[in-house]
Amino acid sequence: MEGLIQFFEDKLVPIAAKIGNQRHLVAIRDAFAALMPLVMAGAIALLLNNVVFSSGSLLADMIARITGSELAAISGSGFFKFTSTYISPILGAMDAGTLSIVGLGLAFTIAYLRGIAENQDALITGLISTGSFIILGALSRANLTVAGWVGNYIGSQGVFVALLVGLIAPAIYFAIVNKDWTIKMPDTVPTAVARGFTGIIPGMITLFFFAFVKFVVAYAMREIIVNPGAAFIGMFGEEAIGNVSIFMIFEAYISAPFLNFSQGPLLIVIISTLIPLLWFFGLHGANMLAAVMSPIYGQLGNHNLDLFKNGVTEASATPLDSNTLAYWVSGSWDAYVFHGGSGATLSLIAAILLFSKVRDQREVARLSLAPGIFMINEPILFGVPIVLNPIYIIPFVLNQPILAMIAYYATRLGIAGPIVNSVPWTTPPVLNALLATNFSLGSGLIALLNLGIAFVIYLPFVFVANRANATDEIA
Repeated sequence: MEGLIQFFEDKLVPIAAKIGNQRHLVAIRDAFAALMPLVMAGAIALLLNNVVFSSGSLLADMIARITGSELAAISGSGFFKFTSTYISPILGAMDAGTLSIVGLGLAFTIAYLRGIAENQDALITGLISTGSFIILGALSRANLTVAGWVGNYIGSQGVFVALLVGLIAPAIYFAIVNKDWTIKMPDTVPTAVARGFTGIIPGMITLFFFAFVKFVVAYAMREIIVNPGAAFIGMFGEEAIGNVSIFMIFEAYISAPFLNFSQGPLLIVIISTLIPLLWFFGLHGANMLAAVMSPIYGQLGNHNLDLFKNGVTEASATPLDSNTLAYWVSGSWDAYVFHGGSGATLSLIAAILLFSKVRDQREVARLSLAPGIFMINEPILFGVPIVLNPIYIIPFVLNQPILAMIAYYATRLGIAGPIVNSVPWTTPPVLNALLATNFSLGSGLIALLNLGIAFVIYLPFVFVANRANATDEIA
């Protein structure tokens, strides 16, 4: 262990230090930290709603299973009838102003922090960036297959574009201001008014640039690209071709290459690797790849549910052809891999709480423990942060394919039972595996084993973070 830590300290920490001091990445890091009040408030509201107060909550589901009653009967009477009527709507409304505006908040905050760092007008810079983000099409989303209930990109679906806009818009704005292409006002004019006039020309040029980009993208898709591809049309419909945005292109074509794969180790490893890798760059990995996971693994999950109700218990690698259960379905990730959320971050929380000497990381881990138990990991992702943190990229990305393969082959070998029940995604680890497999003891043991393996994978990097922090304090 000491040799491994020393290797990472010698090779990884110097690179991490250089990256960590890069001014654009500093703005991104500090922007995520600034959004913590929104993220924590939204995560706690979501946790309480999904676990306790909503009509389809984990508590209602467990009571229904224990008593042998229908979920509708449990959720439609007594405590759950009251909470779903008077409490759940209040908690649900909080999402619109917290987790659902993370992208919009980033577009403003990154640019605002860049303005401070460059001794420019930070408020105007942030507002111009926000306007640019909206101009690109952030308010228009009509995805037919991936999270169709989300009508915009101002939340996690738009984080990647928000990062780009938050960096590019200030760069354009600063370049124009530094050329002194501004409106000068007499000294007698109040400072706030003079600042506003100073930003008119740079702001207009910056906003025009992003409007031009939006037009070029839409024009190219409509007039040049004759066949936009089945992935795009399947997501948005042919009528969307004339009003394409950068958001839509990224959403459609990040998942299209994987639509040719089917169930098997290769696709499972690819998806299990890409989800945390996308999250590392601030993209909602699970949502981005839902176009692959939902049609394929969601269908296989429903296939398993239907067959199990009819008494089928045998599984095979070709379930749809042989009328047997599938080895791996959408619920398999929740049961065996997403322990605490993408990247199995519940194990990281435990490692930080037990061994970290970095005070702010311990505080974030302490606050993230309760949401993490119920599979909500935005607090730890944005609080440590994991996003764009070069120290944690290796374990965060590496552990998911490892955990997935352990569970996949355990299922194929009959050690763990196949997923045959639909379980709320907020169900805690191990319990999720037991409920999803109709209480297969082997499944619970594999889920517990995966928790421990993820902990071991994260542990050396927690020690590396300790030493990196000590070096920073000395410097």
